[in-house]
Amino acid sequence: MEPAHAHVAAAGEGDHDTLLGLLQRVQSAALRALGPHDFDPKLYVDLPLAPGADRAAAEAALASVTTREDMETFLARYFASAGSDLVEADPPDFEAEPRGFLPRVASREARAWALEVHALWKDLARRVAPDVAARPGRHTLLPLPGRVVVPGSRFREVYYWDSYWVVRGLLVSKMYDTAKDIVLNLVYLVEEYGFVLNGARSYYTNRSQPPLLSSMVLELYKATGDLGLVRRSFPSLLKEHNFWVSELHNVEIMDNHGRVHNLSRYQAMWNKPRPESATIDEELASKLNSTAAKEKLYHQIASAAESGWDFSSRWMRLDVL
Repeated sequence: MEPAHAHVAAAGEGDHDTLLGLLQRVQSAALRALGPHDFDPKLYVDLPLAPGADRAAAEAALASVTTREDMETFLARYFASAGSDLVEADPPDFEAEPRGFLPRVASREARAWALEVHALWKDLARRVAPDVAARPGRHTLLPLPGRVVVPGSRFREVYYWDSYWVVRGLLVSKMYDTAKDIVLNLVYLVEEYGFVLNGARSYYTNRSQPPLLSSMVLELYKATGDLGLVRRSFPSLLKEHNFWVSELHNVEIMDNHGRVHNLSRYQAMWNKPRPESATIDEELASKLNSTAAKEKLYHQIASAAESGWDFSSRWMRLDVL
C-alpha cells in the first residue's frame, strides 16, 4: 500500500499549488498594503479566480500593488469573493419542528431556543459549486460529492472533527440524509487522499484532525440501521486506520513494567508556515535564528492544529512562558 504521506506530496503539485502560491503572495502583499489591524490571512488563500481572470495576469499585476486602493482594485479585478464557490443548498430533510424532536425538553423557553438553533441548518447548508470540480486550478476549495454543512463565519469549508459534532446535531434534528451526505463526503476524501484532511481545501492536505469518521458511521448506523452505509464506508475506515498507525504517526511507549505499547500521535506532514495563517506563523518564527528551528516550530504548530486543539494550554510549556 502506498504511504499516505507520499500520496499527499503528489496532491500538492499542479494547478492547486500554483494558485495557492499566488494567493500566499497576495496574502503577504495585502498585509503590507492594509496593515495588521483586523487582518485575516485565511481570507486571501480562500479566494477563487474571478470568471475570465487569468492567473498569470494576476501574478504580473500583483507586482505593482502597494497601497490599500491598489489592493482593493486588484482583488476586485482578478478574484471572486471568498466562499463564493460554495452555493446555498436547502437540505430536503429539514423540517421546522421534526417529529420527536427533544421529547424530554418541557421548558417552553428552552424548546424555543433549541428550535432556533435547529433552524440554523438551513443557513449553514451548502454545495460545492460545479466549477470547483470542472476547473480545480481556479480554486483552493476541494470538490465534494454531497451536501455540506459549514461551521460558518471565516470557516467556509468542511472541517473534519467539526463534522462529528455536526452529524450528532443533525441526528437530533432527524436529518439523516444530510448526515449521511457529510459522512460520505469524508469517505470520499479518504478515497482520494488516503485520510480525511483537516478541511476541504488544497492547503489542508498536510494534516488530518482527530480520527472520528468511524464514530460518525457508528452514530448514523445506531440512528438509522443503515447497514449499506457501514459496508460502503468500511474500506475507507480501514484505510484511515492504516494512516494513523503508519510509521509517520506511530510511537512506541514503554510502561513501568517494561511493556511496549504502540500509540498514534498527531504528526503533521509539514514544516512551513500554514498557508491559512502564514503571516501569523512567520511573525512567530521571526524570533528564531536558524532555518532548522523555524521548521521545527512550523511542524509543531501544524501538528497542534492536527490535534484540533489549536491552540490551548494543553500544548504549552508553562515553565518557559
